[in-house]
Amino acid sequence: MCKLTISALLLTLISATSIAATPSYSFFQASAVKTELAELEQFNPRGLSIKVSSEWGYNLFTEFKYIDADDTKSNLSLETVQRQFSLGYFHQISTKTTLDYRIGYGNFKTTGRSASESNSANTDYYSLATNVRFQVSSDLEIYGGFEAQNWEGDADQKAYRLGALYDLWGFLAGIEYTEFSDQEVLEVSARYAF
Repeated sequence: MCKLTISALLLTLISATSIAATPSYSFFQASAVKTELAELEQFNPRGLSIKVSSEWGYNLFTEFKYIDADDTKSNLSLETVQRQFSLGYFHQISTKTTLDYRIGYGNFKTTGRSASESNSANTDYYSLATNVRFQVSSDLEIYGGFEAQNWEGDADQKAYRLGALYDLWGFLAGIEYTEFSDQEVLEVSARYAF
């Protein structure tokens, strides 16, 4: 009886450890963002990013991302706003490694202003993305991925993403670098997983 009880306790402990090591797809994240645009090198828009994700069962999840960043040089200002909604599926490769796939629809808007005029460029896009998430330890996760965006017109984008999340008193502190075809984005974030 004692061997059966010890075996059951060990199995429960191993299962709990495996579940704790699984990255969550249900979270709320706020980030400080810095952007560099290739064609507008004099501007370095900074701002805020909000990301909300929710698991729906059967390894399906949805994610909404909103980024608002701006910069002012002399009498000129530049604002970029991006919204993206994605539907995804994740696959647990091992107890520490997760692979996800996403399809998304988004909008990117850039507005330039001077003292006398204002001009905007606005485009919708579709995206396909995949990410690998690896739980290094119970406190540290690293991830990387690739995204292709099909924009209206000829401005299609490809992106490479690298990031890390560290469990800090129940919140995840993170950093993420994304390089698109014509812009770079650096995010420092706080995430609450539920």
